[in-house]
Amino acid sequence: MLTREPDGTISGITDMNYAPYKAQFIEQGFTGVRADARGRGLGKWLKAAMLLHVREIHPHLETVITGNAASNGPMLAINKRMGFKEHRAGNEYQITLEKLREASRRPTGS
Repeated sequence: MLTREPDGTISGITDMNYAPYKAQFIEQGFTGVRADARGRGLGKWLKAAMLLHVREIHPHLETVITGNAASNGPMLAINKRMGFKEHRAGNEYQITLEKLREASRRPTGS
């Protein structure tokens, strides 16, 4: 689902993933709003509109799963306001390809 500005520019987007083999679950994926369109509630509107749409198509769903970076305060606020609760915390790490190459050339234990 996406929003467009009057000139046609995409200002926000959200997606969900459904897999029939996990029939009671749906995953809320990416939600993003362009920096110049923030502050108008588009993120909340997109997530809510998508959830309402999905509920019409898949009324049997019981659980919506989403992820959120702890550093993304605005999206944490949206998710909290919508009623999402932390179920399981996790960590992700990033490394550049060059740093990975350097690390793989070093002897073990360095």
